[in-house]
Amino acid sequence: MQSRAIAKGTDTIQTLARRLPQLYVAPADGAQELHRAAAGRGIVPPGADLSHFAGSEEDELREVDTPAGPVEVLFLARRADFETFLRVVGHRSEPVPIARTIGAITYRGLADWGKVAAAREGYLSSGGADWPAEFARLARVPGAFRTELVVISQGPYSGVPAAETPFGEDEWLRVSREVRLHHECAHVVCRRIMPDDILPVWDEVTADVCGLLCACGSYDAGLACRFLGVCEMGYVGGRLAEYLDEGQLATIDKVAAEVHAAALSVEEMARACDVRSDPFGFLLDLKREPLLAY
Repeated sequence: MQSRAIAKGTDTIQTLARRLPQLYVAPADGAQELHRAAAGRGIVPPGADLSHFAGSEEDELREVDTPAGPVEVLFLARRADFETFLRVVGHRSEPVPIARTIGAITYRGLADWGKVAAAREGYLSSGGADWPAEFARLARVPGAFRTELVVISQGPYSGVPAAETPFGEDEWLRVSREVRLHHECAHVVCRRIMPDDILPVWDEVTADVCGLLCACGSYDAGLACRFLGVCEMGYVGGRLAEYLDEGQLATIDKVAAEVHAAALSVEEMARACDVRSDPFGFLLDLKREPLLAY
């Protein structure tokens, strides 16, 4: 998949804050009013800075091409920065704990004040004289001035250590980043193209297929099953439990065995055709003919 860097290094958060001014609001008790003004009205708090983000030279904001259009992906190398970002954007700058199991998240419908600024500049430069009225008109258009953003963190994918993979420590971190990135992009593609086709477990299996194909060029069913914590005999501890309802949890070993069998079937399918050249096409084919009913 082709991609383009929008921003890199320690300037990444600063670049994004021009569009999402709530990033200037550090998580704290009582910060929610400042957050509301920043996110909802584009008002940067007086004297605000971004010192609550440490930043890293590895940080990056990237646009990834997909069959459903471009997807913006933010990579934050420091776990503390990833958690701060989630507190600010996802929890309105409330200082809440972030579960260590969360390694990626997608935000939809964020107010993008960079788009507002660009529209205002274009309107005024073309001779427009009533921006408030024009803004009110444009804002009524569904999706206007809104953006979708995937945010991913550093760390071994699904918490699986390098020793349990075919990779060394450093290589596994690199592979994990790419698997995580394309796993999340897979979810975005499926929601855009098939918004009503939701099977939580199958969605995770197929997103991992896409992630592994994009990161490694092949699909390893054994590694994918390790991510979800499944084997032929049942559940051995992993992500699968996060996607099951109460009734399914009561029969988790049966579900796990079915997931394991499905992964092996996908591996055979992947070997039988040239999926490396079109991983998202293979993803959509799997979504159209699911091997699991949940």
